[in-house]
Amino acid sequence: MNMIARKLKLAPIDGGDVLAVLRRRLQELQVRREVITEEIIALEKTAATRIDVSTNQAQAEALLDGAPFVASREKPISQLSALHAERDTIDRALKIGRSREHQLATERATEIWAAHFDQIAEIEKRRVMRALELQATNRKRETLREKITAAGGAGFLSTDSVALLDLGRVDDEVSWAVERLIADGIATRAEIEKARSND
Repeated sequence: MNMIARKLKLAPIDGGDVLAVLRRRLQELQVRREVITEEIIALEKTAATRIDVSTNQAQAEALLDGAPFVASREKPISQLSALHAERDTIDRALKIGRSREHQLATERATEIWAAHFDQIAEIEKRRVMRALELQATNRKRETLREKITAAGGAGFLSTDSVALLDLGRVDDEVSWAVERLIADGIATRAEIEKARSND
């Protein structure tokens, strides 16, 4: 049995964190692949032509699960051929594992987001409603400016140098955030229109 393959065997899963175990295994396989590549380069300088040894899905799955690599062939094969076969199997296992990793990471992120949805909804709604309130205040401020100007005043207000979310246009960032809240089911259009009309 290959000593390096034996060392790569997975430790027992603690806490059931399949994604963490998979990531650790992918790192181990990548390290083993780099070692094999160095050995192949060294052997190719002196060895004969490579004999093809096919890899299959089951062998790659077993390798990903921590089983040692075993080069299977009716006739004995050279060390170089065995290394090529192992590397090919590792490449297939890495491809399978990375696909699984992406799927598991996506599922995990979705579960975490869903578990925090009530908190997300509460704070996002409060944030957008306050932005709408600020824009409503900005519109009142402009009405006051017009009143001052109409009375003959200069029309300057203390914080004119800062826009502070402006007046609220269809294409501004607050409008985008509003549409996102509605799409995520955090706020209704009626709630938004009510907030916008508080002038």
